[in-house]
Order: sequence, then C-alpha cells, then structure tokens
Amino acid sequence: MDSILKAMAYDKKVRVYAALSTDTVNQAIKKHNLNLLSAMALGRLLTATAMMSYMTKSESLIVSISTDAALKGLTAISEDKGLVKGYVHNNDYTTYGEDISSVGQLLMPGKLMISRDMGLKEPYTGIIPLVTGEIAEDIAKYFTDSEQTPTACALGTYFDEKGRLLAAGGYIIQVMPGTDDSILKELEQRVSLTENISKLIYDLQTPKNLLDFLFSDRNLEVTGTEKMAFYCGCSKDKIMEKLLTIDKKQLQQVAKEQSEIEAVCPYCNNHYLYNSDDILKLLKDIES
Repeated sequence: MDSILKAMAYDKKVRVYAALSTDTVNQAIKKHNLNLLSAMALGRLLTATAMMSYMTKSESLIVSISTDAALKGLTAISEDKGLVKGYVHNNDYTTYGEDISSVGQLLMPGKLMISRDMGLKEPYTGIIPLVTGEIAEDIAKYFTDSEQTPTACALGTYFDEKGRLLAAGGYIIQVMPGTDDSILKELEQRVSLTENISKLIYDLQTPKNLLDFLFSDRNLEVTGTEKMAFYCGCSKDKIMEKLLTIDKKQLQQVAKEQSEIEAVCPYCNNHYLYNSDDILKLLKDIES
C-alpha cells in the first residue's frame, strides 16, 4: 500500500517527505496504457504532487509541465491530500523520434507551473523554466528560487526487463531558515548517495527504510504517516458539463439523429456515452 512519511532531522532543522507510490503509478499506467517513458514522467510528477499536497494548506494543487517537445507536456492534480490524478499530453511513442532515452529529452525546453487554490479569488501560481526536464531537479529549483527554501528532490520509477513497474517513490528534503552551512554541505553529500533513486526505492521497499538510509544517525523523527493513491472523482454528470463547450447546433443535430456522443476524462481515461435523451436534457438546462 502506498504511503507518505513526514519527518524531521538534524534537531528539526530539516524536514523530509518520503513516498512509496508503486500502486498509484501502476494505476496511472493501467488507466492510460502508458508507454515506458510516459510512465516514468507521469510517475515522477504524481509522486511529487502527492508529497507537495501535504506541504501546503491549499485546497487543491496543480503541477504541470508545458513544452513543445515530444511529450507535449503533462499534468498532475491533487484535490484532496495524497490523492492524485494526471495524464501525459502525448502518449504516442512513435512520435518521440530516435535515440530518446530520458524524460528530459521529451520535455526540454519547457516550463514548470505550480498552482495552489488558497480559497481566494484567484489561485497562487508560480512558473519557472525547466532546468533539466527530469522533474525532480525542476521541483527542487522551483522551491529554492520561487519560495526561497533550499530543497532537494529525488523521484524514481523502477521497471523490470519486460517494462513492468516494480517500484516508484521519492523524497523531498527542505532546510529550515537559519540552518548552518555545515548541515547544507552534509545534506549535499547524503543526497548524492541516492543518485540511483529508482533502484534504491526498489531495494529499500518502504518510505521508512528510505528515511533511515538518509538520516537514521541525524535525530530522525517521523511526525506522520499519510495516504497516497490515484483517485479521480469524475462522473457522467460532471463530464457532461464539458459538453457545454460544443456548439449548440451540433448538440441539437446529435439529439435529432438519436446518435451518441462519447466524452473521455483526460485524468483517468474513463469513457462516458451520452445518448439523445442526455443531450436533450443538457439543451433544456442550457435554455433554462
């Protein structure tokens, strides 16, 4: 079962979030029939978004990457703490080109956008150019530059030789204000030990083992264990609202011909069929 552990280390000068997200990412792979590189990219973004949902008081969180590169972008959303959904904009690997071996090649150049709904009139949104396109480094850069919080992030997905996901997860480490430079330097050394984060997550198996690997000798204190899962609250009625973007005359034609319209939720790939009765009801709601 997936989970996120929250912890403090170095006498509460450093806060850490560690996640195991294998089930969540496998759900995304299954729902979207993701190719290997798409699975790597969306898996990382879903894992980061789930951890970040516990780092903010916002009601919802959107983390997205926009790019004209081969993947065309990807989006992850958390509307409830630890519950995430998302999609890649181009899952057709035949369009990626030759000699593509990393997520960064599919996303660079591009932009990272993080948007939080704080219950105000407009969400708070920050945008930065991608640093590497490998997602973890870009998340860290966002927090370091936009929120002046020194941050390290590692995100991984581990596959077997047949392309099956065996493990996914990662961590976000943040330093509290006023922390000594000596701790920062030591953190850099410890983070370097997780360079092969995907294999490390597979070997260690749990978020607690990952935390212990990093900080067991630095006054590590686990402060909470939180949920994480793939969840989309779409429904036939909610998706029907999307049909309002279709020209009214087209809807009338569908109703007249007694044909059907199929709508697809981009976040979970659920398909919904609307017959002529559904369309007539929608037209009546529009007119009223």
